[in-house]
Amino acid sequence: MSLAESSTILSYSTVAVVSTGAYAEHFIKALLQCKSFTKVRAVTRTPSDADCDAEKRNRIAELRALGADIHEYTENTVTAFQRAFDGIEVVVSAVGVSAVMTQIEMIDGAIAAGVKWFLPSEFGVSHYTSKYLPFKGPLDHMVDVQQYLEQKAKPKGLAYTIVYTGLAMDYLNPQSIGLIVCKREAVLVGRGGSKVSFTTLADTNRLLIDILSRPTEMQNRVIRYAGSTTNMRELVKLVTGNDRGENVKILSVDEAKARLCELALKKDVMAFFMYCRILIEEGLAQIDRNPDEHLDNNLFPDIKPEHIFETLTNLLNVSDQAKKSPNGVGTQSDAAAAAATVAAAASTKPVSPAAE
Repeated sequence: MSLAESSTILSYSTVAVVSTGAYAEHFIKALLQCKSFTKVRAVTRTPSDADCDAEKRNRIAELRALGADIHEYTENTVTAFQRAFDGIEVVVSAVGVSAVMTQIEMIDGAIAAGVKWFLPSEFGVSHYTSKYLPFKGPLDHMVDVQQYLEQKAKPKGLAYTIVYTGLAMDYLNPQSIGLIVCKREAVLVGRGGSKVSFTTLADTNRLLIDILSRPTEMQNRVIRYAGSTTNMRELVKLVTGNDRGENVKILSVDEAKARLCELALKKDVMAFFMYCRILIEEGLAQIDRNPDEHLDNNLFPDIKPEHIFETLTNLLNVSDQAKKSPNGVGTQSDAAAAAATVAAAASTKPVSPAAE
């Protein structure tokens, strides 16, 4: 069978995105505009009566008005996800950091429902286990999900694709990596010379659509795509005008680890930010850092990615940046949950400033 013939056979028209958070919302809207899919389903937990869920209810209403099929669930169980994925061929997970391990039940529910293809909630960095920190952080569990897909799900007929795109600074709060854009200040951990991979959310949307339109090429593999790669020192220069000086606070790795411990025990949202900055200095935010890891940008020639310098310049030009709180990983709600995970791990194996 030729590649063209097999590509025709592996053509899907129904897709579900799990979560209706800001990242997932962008995915769903992009898929609704793609003529290849006749059904786009948003799978989301039923909003509570709390005021903090008002924004979520508004997003659900908007997505329904745009044509999305809305399915709500109340428990993270295999049965609940099997019902959610009934009649669906492709599932894209976009759950937040604190909900990563719920994807195990999600995957089993997908298998039970007859789903053909599963994309886990990645779309970020590809290295999680830190040698600087003596505990498993909130990102480490993503490895468990990957192993489950490869070792348990694939043999049962569920194809997978793991997509790494680095950091999306048109989505994340820049403060999570130490850039206080509204004040043109920065906190730099270590030397700041480690490379970091970046891809905007807008370009990630294009990448997702391209991947889903080419299942035969894209299934059962890892995709690494970076719109640009640079180091923190260059970004600090862009934001503050210099990589040293009064607007730049420099912390050694040991100082950052000690600060992480203090913040984590208080369950302060800044704990997750400090955790991210330490991983960046360690070089874990470069998705092609190892010799056997190569970018797949050449597979997507139609995407003309925005460089991180352009993204940051745009942020700098937004006068009310200080008043904005971009949604997603690194914002108050999800960062608080992640900080709680860091706190639990840190209390089990305390972070010693001298520990390497």
